[in-house]
Amino acid sequence: MNRKNALIIGTEFATNGLESGGSLRVSGIRKILERLGFNVHVVSRDSAKKSLRNKWDLIVLVSFATAKLLRRARKSSSFIWFDSTDSWRLTRFSLIRSGDLKQIPLLIRDLFWLWIAPKIDLLTFITRRDAEYEKTWWIERIPPFIIPVNDLLRPVNHSPEIRLVFVGDGKYQPNMHSIDFLTRVLDLLPMNFEIHVYGRGFECSDSRFIVHGYCPNEKMYFENDIHLAPIESGAGLKLKVAVPLMNGLKVISTPEGAIGFSGNQNLHIAVNEESFAKHIFHLIKAPGPSNRISQTDIYVDDETALLLDWICENI
Repeated sequence: MNRKNALIIGTEFATNGLESGGSLRVSGIRKILERLGFNVHVVSRDSAKKSLRNKWDLIVLVSFATAKLLRRARKSSSFIWFDSTDSWRLTRFSLIRSGDLKQIPLLIRDLFWLWIAPKIDLLTFITRRDAEYEKTWWIERIPPFIIPVNDLLRPVNHSPEIRLVFVGDGKYQPNMHSIDFLTRVLDLLPMNFEIHVYGRGFECSDSRFIVHGYCPNEKMYFENDIHLAPIESGAGLKLKVAVPLMNGLKVISTPEGAIGFSGNQNLHIAVNEESFAKHIFHLIKAPGPSNRISQTDIYVDDETALLLDWICENI
């Protein structure tokens, strides 16, 4: 029996070979399709033109930022899966509020391409909140499935040391706001407290931040780490929370950062700098054991199994 061929189109950041939220999303969808027996080809949005000259059994467009290719994809396949991932309005508005005004024309562009989008056969979002925020768009089209990111197991190294850890891209403006926030948190703690920062593009003159730069996964995670995710806005599922939780590590985050996650003993919620400092002090002085939690336990909504059944029945 001939295997069906699927094309996945992602953003440039999601297909550049570096690990990011976008690349993990593309990888997760690829593994779903390979599990179902598809031959899968992945291309970036900018290099998709050549691939779209061919016919495909299924085309998946990952991220609302690929919406401009929906009409072209419709001509190349009888089955289109649009994985918006996040809410386009939540994403753009949160960045606008943080001072990134170039998001205004980008939002207008998103709305134009989505307004003229053709028939979509399958629609997915990463959280229920993202889907509900765009309900006025999809309510007359097709109900979405909610699929989080599940391919997040990482090597966790043995170490007796308790470390405070922040992970992110230093070129992303909200991450710089998080460093400012954590600086104020450190001001409320004893002088010997330090935060290990992982991710490209960070520059910090404060000696209380130990900047590691980009590191492979094998060198990032240690069993007594406490991950800090002071997220104040945004959309989607926060990987700063998901990855350590998936691997049984402790996380301190905000109510915004906890959206999409079920409650468990490794996730601690703080509402301001003082609350963050209190949680940090308590977890370092009286750490207690982390609880190894299986990936099916950390999300409020996960319809991946339903999605697999639906694809089998309809393609």
